[in-house]
Amino acid sequence: DLPRTFPCHPWLDTPDGHASLRRVLVGYSFRDSDVGYCQGLNYVAAFLLLVMKTEEDAFWMLAVLLENVLVNDCYTGNLSGCHVEQKVFKDLLAKKCPKIAANLEAMGFDVSLVATEWFLCLFCKNLPSETTMRVWDVLFNEGVKVLFRVALAIFKMKEEELLNARQVGAVIDILQTTSQHLFDPDELLTVAFDKIGGL
Repeated sequence: DLPRTFPCHPWLDTPDGHASLRRVLVGYSFRDSDVGYCQGLNYVAAFLLLVMKTEEDAFWMLAVLLENVLVNDCYTGNLSGCHVEQKVFKDLLAKKCPKIAANLEAMGFDVSLVATEWFLCLFCKNLPSETTMRVWDVLFNEGVKVLFRVALAIFKMKEEELLNARQVGAVIDILQTTSQHLFDPDELLTVAFDKIGGL
């Protein structure tokens, strides 16, 4: 998976970048053998390397994320924590955006088709990097509930388009296009915290 992690990045997509990412991931797998390596974790570790600049700092921030911030067992072999997150998110979407949830259910759309990657990669594969950094700032400060708020906000921001969608492919396209073009973190976080209500 290393060559597929941010494949166009000028440093990560080099032998040195791959080697650095491998060392952080392998190092963490020795720290926590239950986690080992899980697809998605490579993006999180790579983003930490880009932000933290040293492998050691990236390693320790990864440890803090996995051990103190995120839901337990999200990155274990059976992804049980991730499955729990997806069920909770589906329930929250039905509660906070009932019309969207009803429309998606009517067409047989499972929100985990997009939300699993969002949660496993902590949005760093989907949002612009500047927006991801702001989301992570809040994530480290407020905890995992931020992931639910941001995911709900993306749905909320495109409510009208999602209500008019009639095919699964159209929904995926709307959500992917939206997340890739959320260049204003203030707009996203305002919706996430001011327009979603309490969780």
